[in-house]
Amino acid sequence: MAALTDCRNWFHAECTTVTNPPDLLFTTNYIFVCSNCGDDQKESFERTTAGWKDICSTTIANLILEEILYHVGTDDRDVFESKNAALMFEWNPEQYYFHKREIVPYVDKHWKSICTERSRTTTWQVTFIPLLGICLSHTDAGGDDRWATLGSCLYSSKDTFVARDERQRSAASDFCLADANLWHIRPSIPQSNSKAQPSTARVTKEKRKLSEAGLPPNAADSKPIISRTEISRRSTTPTTATPSPRDTSPVLPTNALAIGVPTSSAVTDHPFNRFGFKYIPCVKSILPHVAYQQSDSDDQGCLISISDKSPYVSVSSDRLTVGTEKGFRMCRANVGVKEGSWYWEAIVQNAQGSNSADGPHVRIGWARREACLNAPVGYDAYGYGYRDKTGEKVFCSRPQKFGDSFETGDVIGLYIHLPPRKRGTFKSPARKRIPIVFKDHLWFEEKDYRPSKELEALADPYNKPSDLDYQPKLIPGSYIKVYKNGICQGTMFKDLIDYEEFGRLPETVLSNKRTKKRRKHKKSGDDGHPMRMEEEESFDGARAQQWTEDPPIEDDGTLGYYPAVSVFKGGMVTCNFGPDFQYPPDVDEEWKPMCQRYDEYMAEETVWDLVDEVAKSLRASAEQ
Repeated sequence: MAALTDCRNWFHAECTTVTNPPDLLFTTNYIFVCSNCGDDQKESFERTTAGWKDICSTTIANLILEEILYHVGTDDRDVFESKNAALMFEWNPEQYYFHKREIVPYVDKHWKSICTERSRTTTWQVTFIPLLGICLSHTDAGGDDRWATLGSCLYSSKDTFVARDERQRSAASDFCLADANLWHIRPSIPQSNSKAQPSTARVTKEKRKLSEAGLPPNAADSKPIISRTEISRRSTTPTTATPSPRDTSPVLPTNALAIGVPTSSAVTDHPFNRFGFKYIPCVKSILPHVAYQQSDSDDQGCLISISDKSPYVSVSSDRLTVGTEKGFRMCRANVGVKEGSWYWEAIVQNAQGSNSADGPHVRIGWARREACLNAPVGYDAYGYGYRDKTGEKVFCSRPQKFGDSFETGDVIGLYIHLPPRKRGTFKSPARKRIPIVFKDHLWFEEKDYRPSKELEALADPYNKPSDLDYQPKLIPGSYIKVYKNGICQGTMFKDLIDYEEFGRLPETVLSNKRTKKRRKHKKSGDDGHPMRMEEEESFDGARAQQWTEDPPIEDDGTLGYYPAVSVFKGGMVTCNFGPDFQYPPDVDEEWKPMCQRYDEYMAEETVWDLVDEVAKSLRASAEQ
């Protein structure tokens, strides 16, 4: 079968005019346009050069299928028809992992089918292995450094391939597809710099939709058509369906509310926050020692973060409207708050409220960085949510009676008050980040905060409060108020958990550091130099470094409570971060719109850059 690059439909090869279809399953390096989408109503088919990621994906997919065939059998071929696609979940394809010793021979055997337009040399493995991520030592490669490229591609493409043990991920690991559902494997859409142009039929169809929505026909021409490539991100807890293989985020058009959420939408290339790392756009700095600084060209104010969200959440091009066709998924704003009084509004565009159990639903509220993105707000101890179906407030997955239910057309106001923090000794944020290149753009890679066992235990339904031996630190005097169409529903939560509450993680990290230091001293003596960045007092993000397994336990400038939205099966919400609100909060104290927080945050980043520049300059002078 062949998948259409444009409309994404599937066709049997014999039902098309294609004379040279792919002869290997799960081949993705081709462009196929059907007569309905193509110019002059003609089909077109073109094979493209296979990238190493495409080669790895096709190979692993076929190896997974071989395992499934071995365990399921081939007596009944009907079970592999698309009508039985649901059986893929029963076969659990994500359980099959493969080592490079299995992958390379398969590529070698099917070179002509997989590696289109690639010249084959006797040392092709040397290129293939570094693509999987790192240069292997002779010990890792079994004495043969030809494995270098294959391991590099698999290792570095964390969005597409997952290791059996992510903590010990290396080029020598066993790998599986991040989205192992074989029905999700499709050819990627050509990159935006290609020569391909949108077909006349498609442009006409888009203009017709805009006309029906009351928009000018040339509105479609004012937006560039952005290409998309598919990669994925694997979530851990809670257990959910594996995301489709996308390294890009679905983006709703700004007029999505008028024409409805499209089945295929424009996208923007970016990395996702995953595997304990977070990503922030950056640019080169004029400060020589800092070298790089956070960029504000992509965000332009308080918006929904494109990297700090579930891959299944679709975001409009103005970064204010979110929706999904899946179960509950969450996204956060790009800035959080640490102290003061802040307000934002959520305009409910599609939610059934109390009218339907299975229809579209939404939950909105405030969440910390550790909150799970593949669950609704209030699923764990890191967020506080307001439920549309019943009007209940939710914390640690425990709903409690609170206010009125809400549905499409309602405007929900979210107000948070965090008392001023006690000012101690001046200390700059513990920012440890490395500039990386992703899709020709610069991003800071930083370790993200990890949920602690103590706070996860709070959400365990089998734990009673009396059974817990750990009480989290709270913020006395803090609270969250909720408004529905300007009417205060009351104080939803008070005395919130402190956003600097990490459970017993600091003790664990300190113990790990002591253990590593003892081992290092035992191995190299007291004169040994630190090899891990977390052990170095002066961290230089421009140098090649090696991350440790320890999560951050100090504020890096991003701690706080963030506006959070979770959507369910067609739910859609538009965020209004100010400064103009439909229903401003009726409170006696001074408050600020969330849009103002973004300007404050970028000013803080500038100050910390200057502080770091001075500190690094002084250290450099002392070393000379």
